[in-house]
Amino acid sequence: MPSMETVRANGTSRNGIESVLIRVPAHRDYIVVVRSALAQLGARLGYTVAEIIDLRLAVDETCGLLVDGPPDGPPKGDLECRVRVSAGTLQVTVRASAVGVRPPDRDGFGWKVLTALVDTMTWVWDGTTARIDLVKRHNPSR
Repeated sequence: MPSMETVRANGTSRNGIESVLIRVPAHRDYIVVVRSALAQLGARLGYTVAEIIDLRLAVDETCGLLVDGPPDGPPKGDLECRVRVSAGTLQVTVRASAVGVRPPDRDGFGWKVLTALVDTMTWVWDGTTARIDLVKRHNPSR
């Protein structure tokens, strides 16, 4: 069952960071939940429509890299997305079981597109868990 937890004290933590955790079944049908939540956070921070579109696409593709199996098959564990909000920046960490997940081709077209959509992107894989870290900064001068 999907869950969302917002961690904050008096609106933000003492260092100005708000953290949101979204946990859904690791299945393609639930990626839309994560994508929509991130778009809402971007809108709340004042991101432009173009920045939100980039963020939605990047999160959608990132989650897709970590969800394995046939579209009609059962989920293989949970897909977890933690978002930290700080000074107009979204730091997004998406994590899932690495069973059946292959590291992405960092020289491939898909990786190049993803890295163009966000400010930074990092892939971490320890054999049992795969994690992708994204950073999307808001540029208020656009």
